[in-house]
This record gives sequence, C-alpha cells and structure tokens, in this order.
Amino acid sequence: MRKFGSLGLKLLKMSHILMIVFFLGGILSSFALLLKLDLSNYADVYMNYRIFNIISDNVVEIGAQGTIVLGAVYGFFTEWGFVRYKWLAVKWILFIIQTLVGILVVDKLMAANTALLETENVLALSDPAFLHNHYLRLYVVIAQIGLTLVALILSVLKPGRSRVSAESIG
Repeated sequence: MRKFGSLGLKLLKMSHILMIVFFLGGILSSFALLLKLDLSNYADVYMNYRIFNIISDNVVEIGAQGTIVLGAVYGFFTEWGFVRYKWLAVKWILFIIQTLVGILVVDKLMAANTALLETENVLALSDPAFLHNHYLRLYVVIAQIGLTLVALILSVLKPGRSRVSAESIG
C-alpha cells in the first residue's frame, strides 16, 4: 500500500481540518440562526428556513462528504487505519451517526417545516407539527455540536494511545 510522505500528510491534514470547519461551521451557523429566530414573524422564519437549506446543502453537506472521503484516505493510505486505535474507531462511529442523523432527521425536519411554511403560510407558525419539528431540530443540532466536540477531544487527546514519558527518554 502506498503511503504519503511528510508534505502529503500535511496537505491531507489541512484538507481534513478544512472539511471539519465546513461541517461544524455550517452546523454552528444554523444553530445561531435557530437561536435568534422570532417564531412570531412569518417572513423571518420563512427566510431563515430557506437559509438553513442553503447552509445544509452548500456548507454542511460539503464538509460531511469531504470529511468522509478524507477519512477514508487516512484509513487506506496512512498508518492510522480505520480501527487501529479505539479512539479513532469511536470517531468514525460518531461521524457516521452524525451524518445519518443529519440526513435522516435534521434535513427531513427542515424540509417538512419549509413545506408547511410554503403551504400554510403564517398559519404554519402555530401548527403543532411545525413547532414539534422546529424544536426537535434544535435539540438534534445541539446534540450534533456535542458529538463534534467529543470527536475533536478524541482527536486531540487520543485516549488510550501509549505515550513516551520524559523519564524513559533520559
């Protein structure tokens, strides 16, 4: 199996970080908009749901796809592999869960609410289905941010990885 050299690994790492920035940045942007949303103002809600779709399709999705592709490159073409370390396997599981939840829950709730806003107009704002979808999406986005922070902590701390102590060197 062909491995990357030093420059290749640095470029791979920079690209991977960039994709994570897209992914987390998009989620945090949506979260910020969700928090400031005035659910009594139809025009504001409708415009923000359109923006949520744009962020999801053009920022979060690119970040998620890029992260998966670059993670696969790491797994196949570096010594890290996919499950060589437990913390790395946990990161893969967390990211796959996040991606599936984003596609199967967050995007579906967003699409359902956008459809309600387009068909019911201002009445959608008092529709129990709309409100349920809206708040469930908010809680799921909070969970996604939390999972991303756990993955970040795992990436930095690499728990369980043996380290060379200062005493053994000198």
